[in-house]
Order: sequence, then structure tokens, then C-alpha cells
Amino acid sequence: MNRGHLAYLTDRVRVNEGREQVFGTQMGGVEDGVPVPRPIEDRQGLDERRAEVGLEPFDGYVRRFAKRFEEP
Repeated sequence: MNRGHLAYLTDRVRVNEGREQVFGTQMGGVEDGVPVPRPIEDRQGLDERRAEVGLEPFDGYVRRFAKRFEEP
């Protein structure tokens, strides 16, 4: 199993249960062109957890996510 996929699934389930996400994969929307993540558990350890499952650092993920909403 792909550990990154499991991280996305974990976060999705936790958010749907009303809990904080672990890997920072779920966004709550975009405000003024800036993605707003759903609440994240232990924000300080986030990039370390993301690296352990093969995900890019959170700031890079947010920048890449934001590009989806840029006007051409």
C-alpha cells in the first residue's frame, strides 16, 4: 500500500469524524487565493510526519494546491 495514499485517507476520515487531521492533506477552502487547511494536530511535527509517508513539505503542498485556483 502507498503510505501517502493512506495519509490522505487517514486525514479524510478524521476530518469527517470532526477530528484534527494528522498529515495536513485536507483543505477547508480558499480565501483570497490562499488555501485554508482543516485543523491539524501537532502542527510542529507536521513536515516530519509528511516526510515519513513520502509527502512533500506542507508549504510546498499549499503552494501547489493554490495554483489550482489561479486565474489563467
